[in-house]
Amino acid sequence: MPSISVVMPVYNRERVVRRAVDSVLAQTFADFELLVVDDGSSDGTAAAVEACADPRVRLLRQPENRGGNAARNRGVREAQASLIAFIDSDDRFRPEKLAYVADYFARRPDVDVLIDSFELVYPPETGKPTALRTNPVLDDSAAVETAIFARRMFKATPSISLRKEAIVRAGLFDEALKRRQDFDLMLRLVKTARCASTDAVLWTKEWSTDAISAKADTFMAATIDLCRRHPDYLDAPAHRVGLARDLARHFLRLVGKGRIGAAVADARRFGSAFGAGRLASLAAEGVGEIVRRRRERSRGG
Repeated sequence: MPSISVVMPVYNRERVVRRAVDSVLAQTFADFELLVVDDGSSDGTAAAVEACADPRVRLLRQPENRGGNAARNRGVREAQASLIAFIDSDDRFRPEKLAYVADYFARRPDVDVLIDSFELVYPPETGKPTALRTNPVLDDSAAVETAIFARRMFKATPSISLRKEAIVRAGLFDEALKRRQDFDLMLRLVKTARCASTDAVLWTKEWSTDAISAKADTFMAATIDLCRRHPDYLDAPAHRVGLARDLARHFLRLVGKGRIGAAVADARRFGSAFGAGRLASLAAEGVGEIVRRRRERSRGG
């Protein structure tokens, strides 16, 4: 039985999947299995994975495309190890990722979930420099929950490593969600498991402009859905600061791109769901939070 099961959902990623797979195979810690769940690809993705010819790689085929969360859940269910890590097909593990995870959980049998940090690489055409997404070092679920809601925690799915029993107990990924599945899962995990975070940078995320998380058009529907699932997101003073900032940034970006109609439509959608007064209050709080954080950064805080 392997010590760690790495789960990778993939759909029509023939050109990039080997880079992600190879980053897992290059780990300094060798006692793992990699479950690549092909979610009904119509290109040569499966053949690219099979060409690895490494016995630690298991290719699982979905008969039809059901989405990344269904693929992740299939991988978790079929995982042989008691520890689970995740990677997406366009990301890369640093060589020490699994060694760090294995050592951490061996030293901390009381911890169920670990959130690590990562490097964000932008396409050359954007002109943006590589950025580190470094998380605070936290050691209890309450602190992790507060950091998540306050947007002081970077929580992309490949940052999450956890005990299999913890994610099963939390209910796995919600297969109805197309976006923010990592946020939704973590908000359930902090209620049912002991969570911690580290500032160790253990993987690299390749930013893609066609990624779901990059699309402003999907933001509002996902946000409304998340608020309905997790009412604290709207009401708890310590938690709503993150939502306020998200909303303000979303509207400012749309307006900045000249998409006034889209901004108005999204404002109406949120107002219809939760009240225009609440939207106005949150947006005002969000602008204040953005200004405050910019002042902090300018002072080196």
